Amino acid sequence: MIPLSTVLTILAMLAVTYTTRIPGYLFLRDRTISPRLQLMMEAAPGCILISVIAPISSPAIPPT
Repeated sequence: MIPLSTVLTILAMLAVTYTTRIPGYLFLRDRTISPRLQLMMEAAPGCILISVIAPISSPAIPPT
């Protein structure tokens, strides 16, 4: 059985994730976005993923 604290943590992360996304949808719902903005928005998740993975994969102390 999954501990209650784990379930509550997952639900809290879900709530925070969607709470940060909702304002963007509300702000852009009645607007027509340009192809350039659409391209940037489609590329953003990949950029965010790389910004999270890159520090983990790089060494803590650069070689001399």
